Amino acid sequence: MRAVSVAAPRGFDLSQLARTWELLLLLTARDVKLRYEGTILGFLWTLAKPLLLALVFSFALSKVLRIDVGDAPYVLFLLSALFPWTWFQSSVQFSAGSFSNNAALLKKVYFPRFVLPFSAITSQLIHFLLSIPILALLLLAADFSPGPEWLLGVPLLMAIQLLMLAGAVLLVASFNVFLRDLEHLVEVLMLLWLYLTPILYPLSLVKERIGSVIYLNPMASLIQAWRDLFLYDQLPGVDIWPALLFAGIALVAGSIAFKTLEGQFEVAL
Repeated sequence: MRAVSVAAPRGFDLSQLARTWELLLLLTARDVKLRYEGTILGFLWTLAKPLLLALVFSFALSKVLRIDVGDAPYVLFLLSALFPWTWFQSSVQFSAGSFSNNAALLKKVYFPRFVLPFSAITSQLIHFLLSIPILALLLLAADFSPGPEWLLGVPLLMAIQLLMLAGAVLLVASFNVFLRDLEHLVEVLMLLWLYLTPILYPLSLVKERIGSVIYLNPMASLIQAWRDLFLYDQLPGVDIWPALLFAGIALVAGSIAFKTLEGQFEVAL
């Protein structure tokens, strides 16, 4: 990997921004390559996992428990939320060891260290973007035609999720340098978060029982916004505010944690 700089820069100019962007692209390409190196199906595994999961839950929840999800086939109902959730979950989990797993690199040269966890976000973003055409084809096959609202809604929701992830990965990766058990704890917490978020079941079902308390889970509003866009071509409305609030809080908290702990990484590693 080509080093960006051997000493911390005093300022930040356009050339530094270009080098940082170049490094992010290199790390993203490395992450994608290493993940599928030696596999036969390669990227198809990224699609196979949520598709197989959707088929399993489709049988268990729609056929056995008979959960009513409206007019959409349960598989599409699930995939419309599972694809963006997979981007979120995988980004957080893969970023947890970004600093601790690159200790040798951090000690050798200076470069903007935040690109390490950010590369986890961008590599998973590539997988998410490639899953959208697959979802669109499945929707077309079921007479759910993607509308022009996608052109505005997808970038908008992506921007919100990117902000949310930027703060989350900085927070998790920074603390994981000092608390290595956090990496394993995050995996468990993300699984619990999956079941607490209206992915396998409709948001309306939860609101009937606990009301607006569901919005204490910021991913509930974001996932519902993705589902409304993909299935019904609805742009996000005011109900997206919990996700926006959480994105702002996460970004501030993650930035503070990273700036505070960054100088101690070499000692801890």
